[in-house]
Amino acid sequence: MQNQKKIILNDETDYGECFACGPKNPYGLKLKFIEEKNTVKTTFKCTKEYQGFPGYTHGGIITTIIDEVMSRVSVLEGKWASTAKLDLRFKKLIPINENILAQAKKIRILGKFIQIEGKIYLSDGTIAAEGKGMFAILNENSLKEMSKDYPSLSKNWMY
Repeated sequence: MQNQKKIILNDETDYGECFACGPKNPYGLKLKFIEEKNTVKTTFKCTKEYQGFPGYTHGGIITTIIDEVMSRVSVLEGKWASTAKLDLRFKKLIPINENILAQAKKIRILGKFIQIEGKIYLSDGTIAAEGKGMFAILNENSLKEMSKDYPSLSKNWMY
């Protein structure tokens, strides 16, 4: 039996400063992820701090959430990837105080890229946003350079 590395979707390292998922970032979204049937999911309550037009969640926050959940799909493949292209469609405004579900799954691997699709659902199941993205797979040298100041991040999460 092969020795497989445990898939870790959430940052519990000495870094933790990512705006989208970092538990140590006081201004961040603090997203937490789960994997279910090869799909990555997260939930978020869109509070007034994240509004654009009065009473509605800012599109940049929605973009951040869908981008982050999509980026986690590469981790299921044992890789880290960075957004190369993101194409989103906003279908419904998301009111503040709305609990949303964001989910993403792999479409296919194309050489050094992973094509991923993602959706954000309102609490009633309506699709509020959906999109596709191309994510560039990061090589080990890039990961080492990015995580060099954070030994736990480097050892336990990046590779």
